[in-house]
Amino acid sequence: MSIELPVIRACYQLALELARRVEKFPRHQRMALGADLTALARGVIDRLVRAKYARPGERAPLLRDANANLEVLRFQLRLAADLKALPYGGHEYLLRLAHDVGTQVRGWLRSLPGRGPGGTDAPTR
Repeated sequence: MSIELPVIRACYQLALELARRVEKFPRHQRMALGADLTALARGVIDRLVRAKYARPGERAPLLRDANANLEVLRFQLRLAADLKALPYGGHEYLLRLAHDVGTQVRGWLRSLPGRGPGGTDAPTR
């Protein structure tokens, strides 16, 4: 049995909570926007799990992609709230979960060997 990383556990919680709330979307929003939201969350989980098992030099692109998908997810959550498919309280909670995942992803990126401040590649000497 492998150890589950806290960032993967947090992202799983985000995806689970999102799926529960999407079930309550109006049908026309559930089929389009809801499907997009849940696919984005599953995609972030996918990239994080792949990063966990990737070679050290292959992790950064997966983590940057996960972070970009989180940013898209944040905008989609905002859209869902503005369209009244998601109550503002639910919107804020999900955004906090996404923010927590993003903070952990950025921390993981900064911790990678050969990484400079702010998640950019450090010059090699």
